[in-house]
Amino acid sequence: MTRMQTIELITAKLATLDDERLQAVAQMISSLDEEESVLPRELTPRELALIEQSREDFKAGRTLTLEEARARTDEFLAKHGVPPSRK
Repeated sequence: MTRMQTIELITAKLATLDDERLQAVAQMISSLDEEESVLPRELTPRELALIEQSREDFKAGRTLTLEEARARTDEFLAKHGVPPSRK
């Protein structure tokens, strides 16, 4: 979705909101500038390394298609008795 499409989508939705919800959206947007995003806890060195590895994998094109990811997940979960997500 392009930036312009995103803005159009948000604008269209805002026009349908009642006053209470519109005010809630305004407060949420205002708070974006006031607060920095804070993680619920510090990440471990291992977690930070995995994030960096994921970024590098993505840049290098080492990614799975949705079907491949679903198959791997289903295979893993099947070992724990969970049925496939799709038939």
